[in-house]
Amino acid sequence: MFKDKTASEIYLLSLQSSQSRITMDSLLNVIAQKFQKQKRHQQVDWSQLNYQVILMLMSELSQEKKSPATINIYLSALKGVAKEAWRKGLINVEAYQHIKEIKRVKGSRTTKGRALELDELNSLIDYCMMQDGVIAMRDAAVIALVYGAGLRRHEAAGLMLSDLNIPEASLRVLGKGNKERVNALHNRILEILDVWLIERGLEPGPLFQRARKGNKLINEPISGQTIYDIIIRRYKEAGLKRLTPHDLRRTFATKLLENGEDVFLVQDLMGHASVETTKNYDRRAESAKKKAARALPF
Repeated sequence: MFKDKTASEIYLLSLQSSQSRITMDSLLNVIAQKFQKQKRHQQVDWSQLNYQVILMLMSELSQEKKSPATINIYLSALKGVAKEAWRKGLINVEAYQHIKEIKRVKGSRTTKGRALELDELNSLIDYCMMQDGVIAMRDAAVIALVYGAGLRRHEAAGLMLSDLNIPEASLRVLGKGNKERVNALHNRILEILDVWLIERGLEPGPLFQRARKGNKLINEPISGQTIYDIIIRRYKEAGLKRLTPHDLRRTFATKLLENGEDVFLVQDLMGHASVETTKNYDRRAESAKKKAARALPF
């Protein structure tokens, strides 16, 4: 079945998450351009992949001011492709072992993004709910749930009506690596969802449905890109400071930690494999540093 597929295609098939496949496909296309001036990674001759080539690619990414974390993602993709190239007999075991020995780049950058203040969050949701039409109500429910359950874009887009358990005030989420988690929902979130479900109806299917012109819903799921577009559009209309869908997820983590919740509990609620990842979402330190600096005697 894999005989006619390239090493990069097989590597992508080995990834469990569809979102990871999309991300790595894009990165491999960048590598294809840098490596052999090809538009698509399927056109690359992966038999030419070796230790020196990868070091040169990493050096080029560094010169482009890519962060250590970004460079390491590229390295992970290249090592994955190298493994499949070795399995296909395109490179020998010695070449593959040299590639495996390449170390990850050390260092870190200031984490981008922000946590919203609660008045910003409520202003955004209230703005949507005050607009006419079913689409505005859907958008309010999207924003409330992305924050209220700490969802990734693709997690929110993939929700089915059956994932929502109103009597138990909980939501079943299928996250990265096909890992399932169940998050409890705040009463405020449930109230907003109740209003949305009156508009949506209880027909089985996607929780958040697509809409045609004229505010008519169709029983098809929205995409992760639509989630992004909804939040960007609505914060601009509401006149708020710039934010992204991931900022809502950061706010979820930060507010839980501000409330004194254990970081390992927050890790589980966010579906993180590592607590170190969860710590990257914590924006408490930023506000504490600002408060200390502003209180400096002068």
